[in-house]
Amino acid sequence: MITVKNFTETDKEFKELARIDNLVNHDSINHPDDDKNDWEIRDKSLIRDRLLLYNNDQLIGVLYYSQGRDENNRTCFYTLHLDPAYNNNGYRKLLYNKMLDRVKFFNCNQLHTTIYDHPNYKQHEKLLIKEKFNLVQTNREYSCDIRKINFTKYKNLINNLESNGIKLFDSKYEMKNWPDHYQKLEELCWIYGQDIPMPKGIKREREPFNEFIKDQNNYEKNYYAAEIIAVKDNEYIASTDLEYYPKAEPHKAWTGSLGVIKKFRRMGIATALKIIAFQKLIEKGIYEVRTDNEENNPMYKINEKLGFEPVPFSLDYSKEI
Repeated sequence: MITVKNFTETDKEFKELARIDNLVNHDSINHPDDDKNDWEIRDKSLIRDRLLLYNNDQLIGVLYYSQGRDENNRTCFYTLHLDPAYNNNGYRKLLYNKMLDRVKFFNCNQLHTTIYDHPNYKQHEKLLIKEKFNLVQTNREYSCDIRKINFTKYKNLINNLESNGIKLFDSKYEMKNWPDHYQKLEELCWIYGQDIPMPKGIKREREPFNEFIKDQNNYEKNYYAAEIIAVKDNEYIASTDLEYYPKAEPHKAWTGSLGVIKKFRRMGIATALKIIAFQKLIEKGIYEVRTDNEENNPMYKINEKLGFEPVPFSLDYSKEI
């Protein structure tokens, strides 16, 4: 019997959810402990839940959904994963319809999801097209074996920046006790984040500072790969952060953000941030880095120069309801 059940936060469910996710993921591995940690620290002021699809007692699918913040508070962001053995049975549509009932609670007027240009997602893409979703953004996805980078090639760049008063520091290990460090870091990321392209119909969200600190503490405790900040005359002017999942893929880091405030762009700071961060990753035994950019964002040119190679792009779909 096929049934949709509520999520009850048991260890068995977290383990089974990771199993389902890993049947669909084309280039990443999920670990149940990471999902459990993420669930426990979630912002409980926003609606976030899962719908679990069972065939008798066997989990065969899941739909994760969450309410957006601020101007996005009537947008539902969701991810749908189904065991490929159960394709072509209408089960995605079953989960999708259940979600539509649930999101009425926060007067949802828009749905948003991200899939990849990869065979594992073609069945979901068919559903999106049938339900008249619109493709609102395409994102270049890249991977790099950073062991192949010639780091000595960038010494002059970093020396030139330093001679101009621009210095690069490790946020966790060198700056944590600086006055107002996290306030300045949050403000920096918010400022340059305004220029990072967003999918049509989605506004950039600024989480409350207490949520930022909670997430930052979790990141530094559990997933810190490297976070490098550029400073000039005590002003935070650029940063990048990378996270990794030691229980799932200890060799791989994922780029969280990278940005430079406008008046300091075109100076090679973004490249320098990456180089310093990558050197620290190698010291930790991390040798693969993943990153992404909206398809027209010029940042992709920096990545290609460093040796990043394209992998299946991600596709953002939205629909007004």
